[in-house]
Amino acid sequence: VCAGTLNGLSVTGDAQHQYQTLHKMYNNCEIVMGNLEIVLIDHTQDLSFLQTIREVTGYILIAMNVFASLPLHNLRVIRGTQFYEEKYALFVLLNYNPNATHALRQLGLNQLTEILAGGVYIEKNAQLCHVETVEWRDIMRDPRLEPVVRDNGKACAPCHESCGGHCWGPGPEDCQK
Repeated sequence: VCAGTLNGLSVTGDAQHQYQTLHKMYNNCEIVMGNLEIVLIDHTQDLSFLQTIREVTGYILIAMNVFASLPLHNLRVIRGTQFYEEKYALFVLLNYNPNATHALRQLGLNQLTEILAGGVYIEKNAQLCHVETVEWRDIMRDPRLEPVVRDNGKACAPCHESCGGHCWGPGPEDCQK
């Protein structure tokens, strides 16, 4: 168990300092008590230490990063005890560098099956694929909330034929569960 953060989009120090802080906080962490905020991380950083995270009690904010994928492969639950912008449990925004080819291309949240409270907001991620192919209403517990998923990657590969049109990526292992 490790503590989360409540910084939003404000960051301290440069990108290297951001990464070191993230690594220190979440290395070998399985449950984040609070929010998981991943902001301003460079494409050169190794984020594999995030793969141990299975649960986040607050919200997840992924913004203004330029890495290609996020290794949150074991994340199963976002509890949403706190919200980003008062209503979102998962908030993904502006994860690309307009002057380069570096951008978030896949969320890779293949094990995510529950968002207990709060909504989903995924917008303006120029190369992010397979967010329109996820059935967010199956994951979100609150039926009154509309997932906001718009203006993301355009030239995306289709889901694998075994996925029935709902997937986190193009492979047969990426089908939404």
